[in-house]
Amino acid sequence: KRKYGGTLEDVAEKLQAIEKEIAVVSDLSDQIRNMEKQIDDLKRKLIQTAETLSENRKAAAEDLSKKIEFELAGLKMPNSRFKITLESIPAEPAAACPAVDGKRIIETGMDRADFLISPNPGEALKPLAQIASGGELSRVVLALKAITAQQSSLETVVFDEVDAGIGGSAAEVVGNKLRLLSAYHQIICITHLAQIAKFGHNHFRISKHVVNSRTVTAIEPLDEAERVEELARMLAGATITPATLAHAREMLDMNRP
Repeated sequence: KRKYGGTLEDVAEKLQAIEKEIAVVSDLSDQIRNMEKQIDDLKRKLIQTAETLSENRKAAAEDLSKKIEFELAGLKMPNSRFKITLESIPAEPAAACPAVDGKRIIETGMDRADFLISPNPGEALKPLAQIASGGELSRVVLALKAITAQQSSLETVVFDEVDAGIGGSAAEVVGNKLRLLSAYHQIICITHLAQIAKFGHNHFRISKHVVNSRTVTAIEPLDEAERVEELARMLAGATITPATLAHAREMLDMNRP
C-alpha cells in the first residue's frame, strides 16, 4: 500500500494499469501485422490511383495540346506545333517514396510534364522554357488561360510584353483575347502597343524620372483625356497631331461595350 498509493483501491487501480500494459505488449505482434496489412492495402490503392491518374493525364495532354495549337493560331502563331509529354519519375533506391515498375510516386503522382513547342515550320519540338521568346511564352500562357478560364481559381494574371514581336492585326487579336479573359480574372498587362492598351478597362502610365540623382519609377492612372493622349503617343511617338488624337479617340470609342 505504501508503494502504490496508500490504500487497497490504489493497489487495485495499479494492478489494472499493469494488466493493460501487459495486454498491449502481448498483442504487439498482432498490431504490427494489422498495421503492415493496412500499409500494403494503402500502397496498392496509391499505385492504382497513380496509374489511373497517369492514363487520364495522357489523354488530357493530347487533347490540351490540340486546343493550345488552335488558340495559338488565333494569336497569330499559325504554324506553331505544341506538345505535352509525360515522363515517369525514376525510382531512387534510398528514397522513402513508394515506387512501382521503377517509377517513383510523389505527392502529384508518377508523371513529370514537359511543354514542347516549335514556333516555326521546319523546327523540331523543343522545351518551351528554353527556346520561347517572351512574347511567345506570354501567348502560350494566354492560350492556356483562355482554355481554362472558367475552371481556374487564379484571381490575377500578369502579362509582361505579351506584344513582343507582333503588331497590327495580331495585336488586335491578342488585345481582344485579353479583354475576354478579364471576364474571369483580373488582368494586368504591360504593353507598348495602343492596339492592346485600348482594350483595358483602366490605363496606367509608367514613367521614369531622376530625382536627387536617383532613378524613380512613377505609375499614374489616366483619366479619359489623358488616356486618349497616351494612346496617341503610343501610336505616333513624340509628335502628336490632331489626326493622331482623333485616331486614338476613335480606337477607344470603337472598343466601348
